[in-house]
Amino acid sequence: MEALKMFAYNRRKLLEVLGKGTAGIGLASSFLGVGCAKKEAETQQPAAARGGARRGGDFQASMEDRSKSEPPPRSATKKIVALVCGSDAGNCETFVRAAAVGAGELGIPTEIIKASTLNVNVLEGNNDDDVPWIHERTLLDDAALICAVPCYHARANSLFYAINERMLGMMGRNQWMCKIFRVGAVICVGGSGYDGWLNLTAPSVEIYMQHTRKVVDQVNYAFCGLREWNLWMQQGQPLTSNTHKQRVHDVPPDQIRNMFGETQVGYEEWYRMAIERAKQLGRNVANAMNMPIEEVKYLGEESGVSCPLCHCNHLHVPENLPYIYCPVCAIRGTIVTDKDKMKVEWVMEDTKNPRFHFNMQLHHGQYLQLDGQRRLKDKASTDALKASIFQQSESFSKIITPGSA
Repeated sequence: MEALKMFAYNRRKLLEVLGKGTAGIGLASSFLGVGCAKKEAETQQPAAARGGARRGGDFQASMEDRSKSEPPPRSATKKIVALVCGSDAGNCETFVRAAAVGAGELGIPTEIIKASTLNVNVLEGNNDDDVPWIHERTLLDDAALICAVPCYHARANSLFYAINERMLGMMGRNQWMCKIFRVGAVICVGGSGYDGWLNLTAPSVEIYMQHTRKVVDQVNYAFCGLREWNLWMQQGQPLTSNTHKQRVHDVPPDQIRNMFGETQVGYEEWYRMAIERAKQLGRNVANAMNMPIEEVKYLGEESGVSCPLCHCNHLHVPENLPYIYCPVCAIRGTIVTDKDKMKVEWVMEDTKNPRFHFNMQLHHGQYLQLDGQRRLKDKASTDALKASIFQQSESFSKIITPGSA
């Protein structure tokens, strides 16, 4: 444990050396395999002292108990909780604060959690940090949720993943959290952004969101500033139809901003537009909080094949076309041709029971219990197979560590 604490401390120091900017933290996380800044152990209040009655899940809870799980009484006070997984005072935080201004105009306050300034471990089962508290506030609080996550290498950063991967610990007697009666929104912030550089970020964040919230809005900020790769810049205008004709990668860098034949806005103007879009996202969330959940509609931009639930445009082909489904929500669809144009016909019945909602999570849990019992019968024989492979591999492989020969 002392070694882990020293590693955490040294990692934080490296992050400080590389700088607080998104690029610096992103570089550090690439080398270290973790995208989180950690406070020194001596500055942290013991996790047990911070925990509340709702803290943590209960994997031993029976499926019957889980099925009877009900949310606590609704709060009389409306608020938004915003989880920022970017760097301190970075772009994610800027856009969240802009969203807070928009929501504040309608009387809804926002509480901001800056994950990069908290103690976030990456090890499963290590709850002696701030992640259980983050989970309480984002998964269990009776509040709307905004998640703002940066794209570091074509997908969400590992600070977000460290929080996302440990959310299952909130299940069990908190199974009610998968009943969708709260709303939320997603902010994704990318670097270069063109040619789909940040296209895996939103689906990553939607996995976290779809467990507990109905998504009202979602915006992807591609910092290249090209209108063609910023769907939110195309509001009220036809979708661009030329991004498929050539890749930015195939164009000399000094010609990129004119490659689509359009006049692109400058960075300051782009940033002003991005802030205004974030304010609108905040207003959209605030307005949705005052509506019955069944009347809440998605107000963000959509591409032609977006999932009707998470509104991402990634299609998983399980075997062959034309059959597809959303890799986040497991909503099925079929690609069809309509007047020489292709589109997706979604199975709308699937939206009533998507992958991460309450009933399907119970179904998933029941299957895992049955499958665990099935595999337990063969555990001795499969353990023997594993041991045999370990023994056979001794002649052909070795474990290496830093400093080993």
